[in-house]
Amino acid sequence: MRNSIRRWATGLKKTSVIALSIGAGFASAQDVGVTATEILLGEVQPMSGPASLIGKAGAAGSKLAIAEINANGGINGRRLRAIYEDDGYVPARSVSAVKKLIDSDKVFALTGTTGSSHMVAMLPTIEEAKIPTIVHMAPNPAVVNPRRPTVFMIGPDYDYAGYVPINHMIEKMGQKGGKFGILYQDDDFGKALLAGYVKAVKQHGVASVAEIPFKRGAKDFSAEVLTLKEKGVTALYLGTLTTESAAVMGELKRLGMKPVIGTLWAGQLPAAVKLAAPSGFEYLIPDYYASNYDPTGIKLMEVAKKFLSADDYDNFNRYTVSGYVGTIVLAEGIRRCGAAVTRTCVVAELNKLNNFSTGGLTGPVSFNNPKAQAVLPIKLFQTDPKNASVKSVTDFIAY
Repeated sequence: MRNSIRRWATGLKKTSVIALSIGAGFASAQDVGVTATEILLGEVQPMSGPASLIGKAGAAGSKLAIAEINANGGINGRRLRAIYEDDGYVPARSVSAVKKLIDSDKVFALTGTTGSSHMVAMLPTIEEAKIPTIVHMAPNPAVVNPRRPTVFMIGPDYDYAGYVPINHMIEKMGQKGGKFGILYQDDDFGKALLAGYVKAVKQHGVASVAEIPFKRGAKDFSAEVLTLKEKGVTALYLGTLTTESAAVMGELKRLGMKPVIGTLWAGQLPAAVKLAAPSGFEYLIPDYYASNYDPTGIKLMEVAKKFLSADDYDNFNRYTVSGYVGTIVLAEGIRRCGAAVTRTCVVAELNKLNNFSTGGLTGPVSFNNPKAQAVLPIKLFQTDPKNASVKSVTDFIAY
């Protein structure tokens, strides 16, 4: 996990003499957001509203990576600093926030890019500014289709989140003759999950008896769950976030239903696990980031104790890993540019990135492909409601 940081420290020792000797000579070669001593980054995160658990954790991961990098001498002598904007999980606010970061704050690059439809809303502004951008929280296919020259996405498309649990239910949990259903948010995010679900049921030739959309922010799922019961669903995919998943599972329990359940990565947030635990369901969670309960995730939490405030540490979850990974990946692109840091150089170096190790927090990260998308292998987890915890079912696997 800390190998990349050590490489930066080693690189700093090798380049410090050169950097000092030519000092101000490179000043004119620097880009917006870069000074002789600092590189300024920007993040748009949902730090209030229904997705605040995600945004606060993502920001904490970025803060952790920045603090660790700076403690090791920065990147070729420059420290990192970030400005964090809260969009409240509202796309219109996402756009105004990213415009502020680019036009007013003059950040060099973006490392936090909020939710799925929010990211899509920000893309025109990002493309116009030609600003290096790492997408690590919401891997929406629309981000890289078509290819945006300065945008790099970490993670497989959302459809993998819908595909992997259904595939596992059929192959490993006796659901070859089951009746499948899905609840999904009625937006780009939910439709991508639906696509993965449909791919799995069609591939295996099983029956899909209920494909039910719901509006963002819904709290009452009694009608939807009653439909699932009437259809006789035995295997269910929840394209929900945190509180919605717990609400659906509570309703399933109330109606006496006991389907096998899968959800997406947000389902492994400690808060989500605790909320859903009273329902008693041992639901499946696919993820391309390490869990709080994995050895690598636990090690990162130990590092976080040293560098994060109590509030930021309390927000630690898989999105903290996401924010950390996204930031060290961008930092690697910056490091490779040496003393003369420009957006053009960082984009060029990120385009070359191949099998960059995150120390087991993910599979190797590569952007040297037509989409500049790191399609990472996925690990499958399962909750233990009795202990309100999560266990690994598989290792990281490429599907």
